[in-house]
Amino acid sequence: MHRFLIGLFLFSQFSFPIHAQVGVASDPEAEELLSDISNQAKNYLNISATYASTLIDLQADMRIEQAGDVLIEGDRYRLNLGDYTIISDGRTVWTLETDMGECYIDDAEEISADGMDPSKMFTIWESGFQKTWKGEVDLDGQELVRIDLYPEDKSASYHTIQLWIDEGRRQMVQLLVKGRDGSDVRYLVTRFETDLKLPENSFSFDPAAHPDVQLIDNRL
Repeated sequence: MHRFLIGLFLFSQFSFPIHAQVGVASDPEAEELLSDISNQAKNYLNISATYASTLIDLQADMRIEQAGDVLIEGDRYRLNLGDYTIISDGRTVWTLETDMGECYIDDAEEISADGMDPSKMFTIWESGFQKTWKGEVDLDGQELVRIDLYPEDKSASYHTIQLWIDEGRRQMVQLLVKGRDGSDVRYLVTRFETDLKLPENSFSFDPAAHPDVQLIDNRL
């Protein structure tokens, strides 16, 4: 699988159920903790995180690992996938493919509707899920809390999202998306910083700084 497609696949798992169905009520403990994390995340000026993702396709006996860095400020983001950088100012998305010398331009709303929205990485649970409290677990020597999310939209490409959370810091440490097709995607947050002083151009693409890059505008 092409590395860029892997990156898009990994983040496409952060799509929200569009047609929510009425499901079983969530556990109050899970609702309260996730609400606290969402509120805390929204009070940050910005978030800068590094993660390691692993795609495990059980049917194809395939394992693909990828590292990424993401900056988030409101609905704006900058996702670095090595040879690819995806930038959004909340209205427009620029996808810079360095090796090919191309930059694709899309409407942020359309990209988000397709399930590609890194700005929701730390608040994915806010709507469209039943939340189940699984209790305290040990993850590599860390005492964490696990909460499982079940999409209310039964047509979603995954059946469960498992969250491992540092309850004291109110931070997500690991997330596992369990796909209906037998593929699992794990995200391990290896660095999490907030309220940084960022360059003014962090969430925009300057064509003048990339004179050899061809712009391909996909907007209508």
